[in-house]
Amino acid sequence: TTAAESKCAPDKDEPAAMLEILKPGTAPNRTAWITYSAGDAEGKALAESLAGIFKEAGWKNDVSSLSGMRLKPGVMMLIADEEAPTWVQGAQEALGKSGLNANSASGYKSYYDEKKAENPSWPGVPLPKDAAYVIVVGPEPKS
Repeated sequence: TTAAESKCAPDKDEPAAMLEILKPGTAPNRTAWITYSAGDAEGKALAESLAGIFKEAGWKNDVSSLSGMRLKPGVMMLIADEEAPTWVQGAQEALGKSGLNANSASGYKSYYDEKKAENPSWPGVPLPKDAAYVIVVGPEPKS
């Protein structure tokens, strides 16, 4: 069997544009936290494709799958703090060059904590431990 491919994965020019932004960074903790729906082969392929670009730029990777929740279609970057560190802004800018039409939201950690306090069964995407952000790869949008 061949591995699933993502029709949304960055094409040949987009990784180069992303690397241009990601490579110059020097923050020691530069990590790409990426999560996708367990059982979504295309989502996993896209998450791994993105992780490969970050890795090529010298970033650490933390790719995980989420089970028990439905992710919204498309790609979303959830940033822990209101004021993201420069290297996180770099990840956000690079994601903008991926051709994925990714959205982003900052201040997610306090929003998540607030929602969970109101309703412990609120189905929000958890931030990985010590993560500055997480790139959430949902199912590919139906065109």
